[in-house]
Amino acid sequence: MKVYGLFGISENAINDFIENHVKTFTIINALNLETVKNLKEGDLVFITSTLREDLRIGTEGILGRVINVSLVPQLINGFEEKEIMAGRVQLEMLGFAKCVKYESIHVEITFRMY
Repeated sequence: MKVYGLFGISENAINDFIENHVKTFTIINALNLETVKNLKEGDLVFITSTLREDLRIGTEGILGRVINVSLVPQLINGFEEKEIMAGRVQLEMLGFAKCVKYESIHVEITFRMY
């Protein structure tokens, strides 16, 4: 099955997703944001804490279905205040998955229900 991939997601966010089965992820990473721009309701997404550059056959992750997706401006306060574009993706957990093949923003996976 070929699905979209979100990479380098924090372990805490993934654990929260596993525990609650629904989670809204805020995405600011440029590579993941490109993926978010392509998502629509009902799309399937492979989520992993592994960075895209380190993805290998056998990498484990979570399979989720997009409930809602939006692009929103977000303020970052630091030395100077900045506004950046962020993606918000609300996902419903479907189960656990393993990468069997990967290419740019798509990942081919094997999937098992939880």
